[in-house]
Amino acid sequence: MSEKIDIFVKAMYETVVQEGLQTYKEMYEEERSSSEVDSYSQAIHMYQQMNPEQQKLMMHLIEVVMVDTVSHVFGALDGTSSLTNSEIEATVWLDGTDTEMELQDTFLGYLQDEDLYP
Repeated sequence: MSEKIDIFVKAMYETVVQEGLQTYKEMYEEERSSSEVDSYSQAIHMYQQMNPEQQKLMMHLIEVVMVDTVSHVFGALDGTSSLTNSEIEATVWLDGTDTEMELQDTFLGYLQDEDLYP
C-alpha cells in the first residue's frame, strides 16, 4: 500500500465525510421559515421537528450515504468496480503512483482500522 494513497484516502474522508457532515449539521440546525417550499428547507424543517435521537439517526444515515458514495467512486476510479452501461476505464495516478485496485480497499481498510465506518 502506498503512503500517497493512504494520505489521499484520509484527506478525502476528512474533506468529504467529516467536513461535509459538519456542514449538513450546521445547515440543518439553522433557523428557517417553515413556509419555504424548496426541498432543502422542507428537509431542514423536518429535521428540526425531530427529537434529538431522531436527529442523530438522520445524521448517521447521511454519513452512511457519504461513506458509501466515496467508496463507490473510488471503486470506479481504481478499477475494482465497473460503471453501469459504460466500458470506459479510469486510471488515477497520485504524484506518479498508480492507484489501480487500491483506492477503494485502502479507504474501506482505513475506516475499519480507525473504527470510522458508520
